[in-house]
Amino acid sequence: MAARLAAKMGYTNVKVFHAGAPAWQKEGKPLLTSHDFISERLDSVILIDSRSPEEAAKGHIQGAFAIALSQLTRERDQLPLDTKVPVIIYGQDTGLGEIAPIIEELALMVDHKFFILENGYAGWVKTGGPIQSGKIRTKIVYLPKPGPGEIVGDEFLNIVKSKPEDKIILDVRTAEERADGKIEWARNIPVDDLPGQIGSLPKNKEIIVHCGTGMRAQMAYSALVNAGFKTRFLNDKIAFIKNQPVCCYKE
Repeated sequence: MAARLAAKMGYTNVKVFHAGAPAWQKEGKPLLTSHDFISERLDSVILIDSRSPEEAAKGHIQGAFAIALSQLTRERDQLPLDTKVPVIIYGQDTGLGEIAPIIEELALMVDHKFFILENGYAGWVKTGGPIQSGKIRTKIVYLPKPGPGEIVGDEFLNIVKSKPEDKIILDVRTAEERADGKIEWARNIPVDDLPGQIGSLPKNKEIIVHCGTGMRAQMAYSALVNAGFKTRFLNDKIAFIKNQPVCCYKE
């Protein structure tokens, strides 16, 4: 069918690889992937920015890790034990000629499935994918896909920074805890006071709840869901360094 479609598009030298994509990857060959594939799975893939860490810090895909292309084979032990997790490598553009040989070398050493982002970081920005700037992690930390209602740390921090108009952050810690650091634009209602103040929250915005460890945030999330609010919660430890939030990644 693919061959017939290609012929209809005007191609004349068409050959078909009958074994398909799984066999191609089994031989250590990478597949190209798209913005849509990644954007639907940001919380369940490993994204590696293969540019220099300095360049990646200027702007990178939300949740990516910075490992320069020349260091990938040396850093292969950082890949998660779960080999079913897609590993997506990107550069400034597609960079097939530079990235594919490294992936083929990696495939001789590990059993992961590798992909290359078509059009790279430049294409991701052009299509409006979420990005981050500033410090980027150089050590891979893989967290399983979040459960119902959970928000991952990278997306939470992106919201803190961008302050989208359709979201509010609800801090359910006590005043004493907030004295050690807080998100300035967040709304504060301690979880014990939430039942009496829940009516003061807007129903036309998504409420992102956090506490110090995720436990009280989940309690508040349940109360908000039961009251008909659109909400998610950060199931993660959070610390404040110079009054800036840092997600500490639960073990």
